[in-house]
Amino acid sequence: MKLVAKNNDKREAGFTLPEVIIAGVILVIICAGTAQTFVVATQINRGNNLRMQALSVLQQEVEFYRSLKFVPGQGTAADLINHRSNWIYAGTHARPTRTSADGRVFNLTITITNLTPSTEEHLVKYKRIVISATPVIAQTEGWLNNASLNTSVTVERVRSN
Repeated sequence: MKLVAKNNDKREAGFTLPEVIIAGVILVIICAGTAQTFVVATQINRGNNLRMQALSVLQQEVEFYRSLKFVPGQGTAADLINHRSNWIYAGTHARPTRTSADGRVFNLTITITNLTPSTEEHLVKYKRIVISATPVIAQTEGWLNNASLNTSVTVERVRSN
């Protein structure tokens, strides 16, 4: 059996400088891509949280509109302007701000459309109510801005008598 002598050549003992530089560049590229993924995931989570808070505020407002009487016609005291809220008449109305559970304040815009059989209030039997919520403190970051938030709900009410 023949023993092979070890080569004591120092050039074969480790990595060369170009190999170390290339490995470092590859590692930096991978780390930058991973960091960008975390940034995007954080933005998506913030956007989803903002939408959920807006939806909770919208749910409160829907319950408010469900509790209102909608009894059109000229024969009852409920039809007098002094006895009814002007928030149930056709048109676009700004409602008082509402605060979500995490303390974020939202502006509410209500658009009420008289659908049938006439646009005159005392003849209306069917209304469409669109409630939109936007944060008071404007979001300006990329896709998370107020214009793209687009959080609204549509409720349709029928006359109760």
